[in-house]
Amino acid sequence: MITDERSLVKGSEVGCFPTIDALLSTLPRNVRVHMKRVGKYADILYRHMLEKNVENVAERLGEDFEEYSERIYALHDIGRHFIPFAILNKVGGLSEGEKQMIKDHTINARKAIRSIYIQPFPDEIMEQWEKIAVYHHERFDGGGYPEGKKGEEIPIGARICAIADTYDGIVSWKPYKKKQTTKEEAVRIIEEESGGQFQPELVEIFRECIDRF
Repeated sequence: MITDERSLVKGSEVGCFPTIDALLSTLPRNVRVHMKRVGKYADILYRHMLEKNVENVAERLGEDFEEYSERIYALHDIGRHFIPFAILNKVGGLSEGEKQMIKDHTINARKAIRSIYIQPFPDEIMEQWEKIAVYHHERFDGGGYPEGKKGEEIPIGARICAIADTYDGIVSWKPYKKKQTTKEEAVRIIEEESGGQFQPELVEIFRECIDRF
């Protein structure tokens, strides 16, 4: 939830949106719905990791992250604000330039976050939000973007988000799919990427949590 403690709110130097909701309103509805689902899935994974004390997640993300977890994960694609609607809603194939524009939503997340005039979260939560938004498309094997980070170079919050984001992308209805992917098929696809796109330990957490998705 957004803090209403005045002591925690700061003004941005470059802000042009008064609130997060004002910025989110610039995104198409289907993008916002996707972001909300990913927030729920990633929060399930994160809380399961808290219960099992996996990857020292409480210390790495901070003791206050639990209060904001679902909301922060649901803001992972905030950089999509800078992708034109025509590309976001395009059904056919994308040009190389358009593909790069979509990939750039990761690095543009920093600009989007700093465009909110009133800082909505405490400093440490803002820092975790930026890491998740910028690095959730990195791959555990180093083949992702925007910086080609690998293994534990990728912030733990982004590693968690990567699985939730990919899962939702696989099972979501898309008009150009001849056959929609089932939940069981999506699980197999993610399992096949253990050690590739995803950290093996987090794939195991995903397996343990999938019935709650």
